[in-house]
Amino acid sequence: MDEFERKQKRVSLSLGFDRISQLPQHIIHYILFLMPTKDAARTSALSKSWFEAWKSLPKFCFEFKGLLINGGDLHKSVDEILLPLQHHKAIIPRFKLSVTLCHDKYASRIDNWLELANRNHVQSLDLDIRSMDNVKGYALPQTTFGVESLTVLSLKGKNFKLDRNYFSYNMKPICLRELSLDRVDVDSLTIRKILKCCPLLEALTITFCTKVERVELVNVPKLKMAKVYGVQKLRIEAPNLEKLNCRGYMKKLTSGSIACNNVKEIDIASFYLTKKLIREFDSKFPLLETLHLGIFFDRKEFKFSSHRLKSLSMSSTTENLTTVEIDCENLTSFKYFGSSAPSSFSINSSCLNNVENRFHVLRDHVDTFWFLTLGQYLGKFKAQHQTLQLWFDSSTTISFTSEELSKDQLPPLSSLENLVIEMLPTMQDYTAILDGLLCICHPTLLSTFPDFTGEKFTKFLCQTLVNREEEPKCCGESDMKCWRHYLISGALPTGQIYIKKNILLEWSL
Repeated sequence: MDEFERKQKRVSLSLGFDRISQLPQHIIHYILFLMPTKDAARTSALSKSWFEAWKSLPKFCFEFKGLLINGGDLHKSVDEILLPLQHHKAIIPRFKLSVTLCHDKYASRIDNWLELANRNHVQSLDLDIRSMDNVKGYALPQTTFGVESLTVLSLKGKNFKLDRNYFSYNMKPICLRELSLDRVDVDSLTIRKILKCCPLLEALTITFCTKVERVELVNVPKLKMAKVYGVQKLRIEAPNLEKLNCRGYMKKLTSGSIACNNVKEIDIASFYLTKKLIREFDSKFPLLETLHLGIFFDRKEFKFSSHRLKSLSMSSTTENLTTVEIDCENLTSFKYFGSSAPSSFSINSSCLNNVENRFHVLRDHVDTFWFLTLGQYLGKFKAQHQTLQLWFDSSTTISFTSEELSKDQLPPLSSLENLVIEMLPTMQDYTAILDGLLCICHPTLLSTFPDFTGEKFTKFLCQTLVNREEEPKCCGESDMKCWRHYLISGALPTGQIYIKKNILLEWSL
């Protein structure tokens, strides 16, 4: 090498000439393959060549489903599909595996597949792994939680295990933003350790993990959504939580159990809500707009007020709830699901627009007084869109006698948008159910499901409402006229689906 060449080399080095970036792209891909995920991602900032190489890495989404059994082809086909990942770098936005483990020997096969996914920048991992009774179960490899690219992890399955020894309180933070555990073999302590390691977690789902009796959502500064089902104790301190959905096992939920003053939507059921918590809802959750309460306990009265709430739904499985008072001035939507209408009900809202009531009638007998109580309840609502859905138990008997009512006893007629009869017991004569309902409401649309109410009832409705006498003669000279005198017409809309029968009704004022 002469003096000139030596000077040129020194000049190139002094100017920082980047020889590595001049390498062919397939060589750069191989270099990326050998690097840790985090470091490989950072190379995109080195130069345009490295950025293009990173961007040009192939992207694969994988989804596999089936049985892992002796003589089966699933494990062979998965091996063949994932074979290129053993030698080439790729990006895996989503990897989904839904399998039933029929022999312990295939657990290592799953480990190998996950290792390949983890080495190739997997971002979303969805695993539904169930084990047959003769299989000890599958344990998720510890290294999965250390994958730096992984932001979404969903685990589900019978005997799917998470070992508490995987996690320690001093392990480095995990990059997960969404975590879902459904029927996984995990305990409360392991959950606590996982949350400690996930400072970026935004969405958490824990459903029906039988060993998880207590969940504490504390020190989760980024958490925005939490769904927790099947726990006995719950404690929440999440300043940025916006949506909370929890189902318990009839345990008490106190005012001090929940601290999340930015929450906008709450769905709580199967917990015993103390009177203090209900009383303090408005002050504890000043931004709350949507609330569902499942009242599964023996309470006779329920009083609730909120100045910001826009949507309220309630469900109750007991007929002991006789008094309900709602004071929500900005409420636009109200839903009630129960076995009967409260005998004493009031609602204060100037914005109410949508009302939906659904009753699963479990009592042995429905009489005239039951229809009267229902009518008085429906008359409390002044909303443009109202729906009433009724499901009668197969053993319920139904009677209605208009002569038992005086004119003063009749409640104001409710103008329902839709009356839906979902289930009826088989009866010789359906006049009582129709007279009772149309005595208290004049729906625009009446809907039934012939598979559950019976073809006989459907034919009865068509004959009574559509092919009816023009001038009814049922009430004679009586001052009290039945619904037949106010019905102008009934019609069957065209294009109806088989499972549902609709009848359009037009009423006189």
